[in-house]
Amino acid sequence: MKRFAFVFMAVMVWAGGVQAAPLRFLYHTGDQYRYYGTSSQTVTLDHSASESNLLTYRIAFSVFETNAHGDGHLKGHITYLSQSESSKASAIQEEFDTDYWVDPQGKYTVPPDQVMPVVRDVPWLPDGDVKTGDTWVSKGEEVHDLRQEFGVDRLLRVPFDVVYTDEGEVQKEGKPLIVIRADYNLYFPTGFTAIDNRPYPVLMSGFSHQTHDFNAEKGREEGYHEEYTLILTLNNGHVLEYSGTGESHLVEARVMDKPAVAAQVKKDLAQKGLGDLEVTAVPQGVTIHFDSIHFPGDSSELLPEEQRKLNVIGDVLKKYADRDVLVEGYTASVPGGRDPQTLSQERAAAVGNYLVATGVRSPQQLVYKGWGDSKPVASNDTEAGRTKNRRVEITILEN
Repeated sequence: MKRFAFVFMAVMVWAGGVQAAPLRFLYHTGDQYRYYGTSSQTVTLDHSASESNLLTYRIAFSVFETNAHGDGHLKGHITYLSQSESSKASAIQEEFDTDYWVDPQGKYTVPPDQVMPVVRDVPWLPDGDVKTGDTWVSKGEEVHDLRQEFGVDRLLRVPFDVVYTDEGEVQKEGKPLIVIRADYNLYFPTGFTAIDNRPYPVLMSGFSHQTHDFNAEKGREEGYHEEYTLILTLNNGHVLEYSGTGESHLVEARVMDKPAVAAQVKKDLAQKGLGDLEVTAVPQGVTIHFDSIHFPGDSSELLPEEQRKLNVIGDVLKKYADRDVLVEGYTASVPGGRDPQTLSQERAAAVGNYLVATGVRSPQQLVYKGWGDSKPVASNDTEAGRTKNRRVEITILEN
């Protein structure tokens, strides 16, 4: 279970605004932002460590619309990342979209079949003014999808009571933030029954200790820290335990005039001798279509000539240093060659790591993904078509 996404998803609601008393989340249509986070997690089976990992993630959100009650309709894109080394670009391990409503106090309205956000209604802001030392209690819920792992037939919904404490104001990066502590325990019989002979959870228990940095002036969460343990007791007597810590921080995203940026990038590349590259505005941002990059057969080695092209592209990307960059790799379909998915991933990594190594972006700001031969733009029946399909796309992300 990727616990870092669970609680993190519960705190990603904000918009610009003025200070409110009582505390409230504020939403404005068109606002957009992203969170970067890390989580260190250990998994044990029957109290013996079986796996430890350090995870990173990136979640981009926008306020799609609001209503007369001040509720915000949030749409987000979540990417779970992995790094071979801290100095390298991050591979997209898993990604998906989410879509739900949140009211000004932090109450969620989520479609019944949607798993994310896993932790819901945390933090919840009470009626009336809140001052340092005040405590309040509210309901929350965790929703876990254990269907694939254990073969159960439905989502697991775990209700709990949360105890909140206003721990006072702190200064972080020059901003006054209110620290809200949230503590809750879990103890819930799952009600699952066996579908086949696989073991399945009969009880979920555990705890979560969280602190949320709340910006009262802007009505938004700036980040969080959590310590947690989740325990699954299985019907065969074995016990799985997930324990760890997680934290995140917020970055605001400016609205991008994508057609204007695409035109400027195209102009800059042409002036630097790469006028043959196609540049387009896409929903995610602005994409440079790089089908003239060449690798040795079945290889991800960047040749010197391709490095020179990337140096030029890198100079242009530096003009948009506050935007993250996505590198996507594609291959042609050639019988008898290397696995297309692996090769495309390695080629995307080669380009992404080169841009990081040359200082175009920090490792946190550059992610990559391979698509194999699943998205051809031309026929694989001719060499000309296969050449077009062997491509890399570099996207300047809006958020």
